[in-house]
Amino acid sequence: MQSVIKRVLMCRPLYFSSFDYIINPWMQTASINPKKALKQWENLVQVYKDLGITVEIINQVKGLPDMVFSTDQSLIFGNNVLLSRFRYKERQGETPFYAEWYKNHGFEIVQLPQELYFEGNGTMHFWNDKLFVAIGYRTDVPVCRYLQKLFPDIEVVQLHTRAPAFYHFDIGFFPLDDQTIFFSPDAYIPESQKLLKNIVPNFIPLTRKETEGFSANSIVTGKTVVRQKGNPTFGNKLAALGYESIEVDLSEFKKSGGGINCLTNILEMRE
Repeated sequence: MQSVIKRVLMCRPLYFSSFDYIINPWMQTASINPKKALKQWENLVQVYKDLGITVEIINQVKGLPDMVFSTDQSLIFGNNVLLSRFRYKERQGETPFYAEWYKNHGFEIVQLPQELYFEGNGTMHFWNDKLFVAIGYRTDVPVCRYLQKLFPDIEVVQLHTRAPAFYHFDIGFFPLDDQTIFFSPDAYIPESQKLLKNIVPNFIPLTRKETEGFSANSIVTGKTVVRQKGNPTFGNKLAALGYESIEVDLSEFKKSGGGINCLTNILEMRE
């Protein structure tokens, strides 16, 4: 049975404007329209509400433009939250505000050892009885050893990225259901792709155009996929698998390397 999203955490983009730093290949400085970004975000929130999803909101803090990407902040497991530790100093100031939100909403916080870095759902994903971890640009191998101890009943699977553009999973990796994962052939080294093909029954490549259109930066709930506007070939692939699509324009957030999945931290699912 396909899981349905019950509750998410999102960050209202009150100060999402031009960046004065570049920490990924997708980022563009001096080009973001903050009013348009807020409208796009509000549209995504309404889509979720129309789908019956409860949207929890934390307000963005001035001077922390990337704070809007809530999925990067943590890994949720039950009523516990493993807080992220960001590698780049430009993002490290976000963590205390999310930690306070989690504490105030009854979550038990788990901290990484000081020397380890990872960026929440941006760099790892639970799938069936496995935890996929993207290794290379934001997360290192020692994190996997820690995660294996934290989750002894789950196999931690390392996927090694091979290009800076795929610093996060949701640029070139989209698990649709317990049988199907979409991926970009440009994202992972051949050994990791071979490993995935042996694990995933239905392993579907994204075209370069679909990848650059942020097709992988989608959210699936039940038999509905919320995806970036455009990408008609991706929409056709989803339809052939029995899924309907809702298109949302998040072009302003793409200028920072973010999209639908980046803006959405799933707090609770139900079968």
